[in-house]
Amino acid sequence: MLIRILWRSLERRKARILLAVLAVALGAALATALLAISLDITDKMGKELKAFGANIVAAPKDRPLAVEIAGMRYSNGETAYLNESDLPKLKTIFWRNNIVGFAPFLSGAVEVSSSLATQRVLLVGTWFDKDIPVPTAKRQILLPGNAVREVTPDSGTFTTGMKSIASWWHVEGTWINDRSPEQGVLVGRALAQQLQVHVGDPLQVTYQERGYPMTVAGILSTGGVEDHQVLGELATAQKIFDLPGKVERVQISALVKPDDALALRAKRDPKSLPPEDFVTWYCSPYIDAVTFQVEEVLPGSEARPIRQIAEAEGAFLSRIGLTLALVTIIALAVSALGVMATMTATVMERRTEVGLMKALGGQDLQIAVQFMLEATAFGLLGGVLGYAAGLGLAALIGQSVFASSLTFNPLILPITLGIAVAIAVLGSLAPVRQAMQVNPVVTLRGE
Repeated sequence: MLIRILWRSLERRKARILLAVLAVALGAALATALLAISLDITDKMGKELKAFGANIVAAPKDRPLAVEIAGMRYSNGETAYLNESDLPKLKTIFWRNNIVGFAPFLSGAVEVSSSLATQRVLLVGTWFDKDIPVPTAKRQILLPGNAVREVTPDSGTFTTGMKSIASWWHVEGTWINDRSPEQGVLVGRALAQQLQVHVGDPLQVTYQERGYPMTVAGILSTGGVEDHQVLGELATAQKIFDLPGKVERVQISALVKPDDALALRAKRDPKSLPPEDFVTWYCSPYIDAVTFQVEEVLPGSEARPIRQIAEAEGAFLSRIGLTLALVTIIALAVSALGVMATMTATVMERRTEVGLMKALGGQDLQIAVQFMLEATAFGLLGGVLGYAAGLGLAALIGQSVFASSLTFNPLILPITLGIAVAIAVLGSLAPVRQAMQVNPVVTLRGE
């Protein structure tokens, strides 16, 4: 009987129901589009931001104080090193998938000679485009409170290097990679002008009276100290400085989330947190949690965030998320008001029907259930229509605004339907309350 009454009610009021469904569909469409953008585009934006530089640097704990002036490095003690063989372990930490790239560095002062000039400069060895094997052994991480986390690294290889974490570098010529046997180097633009060299020209690198012939593979322009340096493959620098398997520091680019109250509490000493809070902090991609895990896998290292970059990225992504959330809330509020207006008109139109139901013994709860079922029905219908429209809107926004295609998350459909039903039900609360207050005697008299 209830289903029949519900169907007849919907059938007789097609115009009003259509308006309510369209109101719900509008809110659902905007919610779907903005949710799809928030889940997909913001992740892609975060990855694109990583291309503008690393946000973590790891170096030996007992390293001396060093400064760089005009492309040269000066230190007040003997340099300490990390082992290159430990670097693949960065892809075995708990947040290994958030490590989008890293590059080690080894540098030293050398003399570089062209056919026209000689300069004393800093030769920097690093990875440019390197494939590294990912360790396959599982790691057991013992956390406070006897909590155990098992990390199963991805199999295969991982391509990393400066080409991954500093793709904004401009190279005139060709990038270097570890798969090329030639001993080519990148020469900073300012240094290339001083030496008067071009792509393809020969260079002579001299260190401790030993000469190494090189070729200019490319002219590098970064706007930083690299414009005054010579950059080559890490293995080449290790050979020249007689430091096989050693690196001075590692720049790491990681996807992280902005700090919240828990992250701020952990800054002084994360191990002072209660066990359950430490586990939550450790298993969240805060930048300090990632640096903590980096130190765990790189023996003798001290990892520090590059705060300016990390905080700027976090603030930007937070503002994008807040903007999307505010637009969604406004759209849902407008949709709820549209539903409320439609349901209010429906209740006013059906006052006689409601009064007759009460006169025949109908309870307030039964009347409320009938109206709520109607609201749920057009909420679901509006949700389906809004989901379909929202997917198209999200694809259009992704291409026209962010120049990127979207990968849709299957969780968006149930979330959208839940939002649509919530809009319809919330928008119906006030009209239903009004229907429950109808006096059958007054209504049936026509007053």
